[in-house]
Amino acid sequence: MMENKESKFKWNGKNNNLIFGLCLVAVTAFSILFAAGQVKNAQKQRAGEQQELEQTAKAGNQAAPQVDQALQEALDRSEEQPGAAGDPLAEASSSDVDARIPSQAEGEIDPQIQDQPVAEEASAAVQTPEILPTVTFSEEDTLNWPVAGSVVLDYSMDSSIYFPTLKQYKYNPALVIGSDVGAQVVAAARGVVESIDIDEETGTTLVMSLGDGYKLTYGQLKELTVSEGQVVEQGEILGYVSEPTKYYCMEGSNLYFSMTKDDLPVDPVIYLE
Repeated sequence: MMENKESKFKWNGKNNNLIFGLCLVAVTAFSILFAAGQVKNAQKQRAGEQQELEQTAKAGNQAAPQVDQALQEALDRSEEQPGAAGDPLAEASSSDVDARIPSQAEGEIDPQIQDQPVAEEASAAVQTPEILPTVTFSEEDTLNWPVAGSVVLDYSMDSSIYFPTLKQYKYNPALVIGSDVGAQVVAAARGVVESIDIDEETGTTLVMSLGDGYKLTYGQLKELTVSEGQVVEQGEILGYVSEPTKYYCMEGSNLYFSMTKDDLPVDPVIYLE
């Protein structure tokens, strides 16, 4: 009895091991078959995609000549009729230009165009250089006497002469013409008033440019009737004789009158009529 039980137990153990082994084999076989099926499906899918790509490329190659031909025909038409109706390039250019130009109502002036002449005039006024008056004087021209009177101290650059007020001998680059206080002083020649200054020796002093390097200097003046930069004609009143400065007390009231050429003293008597 004991032996039968042991035999039966051994047989059951063997059967259990056999069944487990069979189950394991079956699972393994199923896994292999499933994996093989997945691989096969993946291969089919890749083959299908490759076929679709080949068909698409083939269709594109077949359509490319037709597209090229259509583009060439369009270019030929645009060259024959540039800017014609229906030309996409002409239409695009026209629409772009129209979009950039703001519409103006009829009769309305563009503010930018309206202000343009004013801006141009202002710019021209700023950029236009100042035009100075032109005066000329030569060795053949003559001078008028600038004031009525007589010469108190003559021009002398070759030797010194005596100055009563200073009580000394010195060179004299001008004519000192004695005249009454308030006597009219006129322009000896046409010129431009270059400067008006106050000098200790000659009082109110006016310098006039005659052109070509010539200048006249009028000293001992008062009540001037001209201004700097003004063009003065020959014989026009410049001002009046003033009281003498302390350098000419003994000489009395007078007009200090000198002439230069390129800033060097010239004897005015040579040119006076």
